[in-house]
Amino acid sequence: MILTKTPLRISFVGGGSDRPSFYQEEPGACVAAAIDKYVYVTVNPKYDGSIRAAYSVTENVATVGELQHELIREALRSVDRSRGIEIHSIADIPAGTGLGSSSSFTVGLIKALENYQGRDRIWHKLADMACDIEIGCCQKPIGKQDQYVAAFGGVHLYQFGTDGVVQVKPITCDLDALSAHCLLFDTGLARQGDAGQVLAAQQQGRDDVRELARLAGLFAFVLARGDLEVCGSIMHDAWKIKRQFISMGVSTDWDIALNAMYGVARHAGAWGGKLCGAGGGGFLLFLAPPERHTAIVSALGLRHVPIRVGVSGCEVVYSDG
Repeated sequence: MILTKTPLRISFVGGGSDRPSFYQEEPGACVAAAIDKYVYVTVNPKYDGSIRAAYSVTENVATVGELQHELIREALRSVDRSRGIEIHSIADIPAGTGLGSSSSFTVGLIKALENYQGRDRIWHKLADMACDIEIGCCQKPIGKQDQYVAAFGGVHLYQFGTDGVVQVKPITCDLDALSAHCLLFDTGLARQGDAGQVLAAQQQGRDDVRELARLAGLFAFVLARGDLEVCGSIMHDAWKIKRQFISMGVSTDWDIALNAMYGVARHAGAWGGKLCGAGGGGFLLFLAPPERHTAIVSALGLRHVPIRVGVSGCEVVYSDG
């Protein structure tokens, strides 16, 4: 049996510029970090030669082509595994919350399958394989940051070239201090529609996405200097930009609710924040001085999820092979 452990992620600024529709025409950039919330995937041989996949539902099929879970189906095809395997997955936080769980699952599954086959891919190759499956094979309207953060872990500036090559630049910073200034909240609200609607709206704001990519570079520079208050102000600038086109893809009530939550947190002392993920829903991330955290948590009344940032990327944590 093989067991992999793959982190979820938060992104601070630059989201949207990691999508092919943007970076194929001009370079993109974002800053993101792996957090200590994980997706676990196990792979085990199946004696009777069939395929069993257990996630939110359980599939028992005879061939790869019969699998309904497209990520599992395409991952098995990518590693040339067609029969005799059992796959299970669990996660610390449910899918659809904007923390990159689908990509973490895909990266963790590929890592497990490759290890099961006696191979061990480098982080770049692991991320690229996940991108090929999600964006290429499954035509997901997403970018590349989630797969790379899941594979690399840490805190990085990711730069997306027009040739499709991703440059991964570590940001040397005080991880304890950064973790101590982060506040992550579950909004308790489900996404309105799918991420594709919001991402389509982002296409109408190319100038805005270009500015977000520029702010990502600035954020990386300031974070390396350790000025977290300025980092928070950069996130606030990015928030104001993103609200212009996110509101095109979600309901007015939804937009009002998110802005109200954000305003409450700012009034209670947060420097800046971000909605995690492309769709409307899931988690809100804030940077705030630690002495204001209790007030912010109390004012929002949302579920606070403590996190540690900069954890390791995808790894095999158990193998009996």
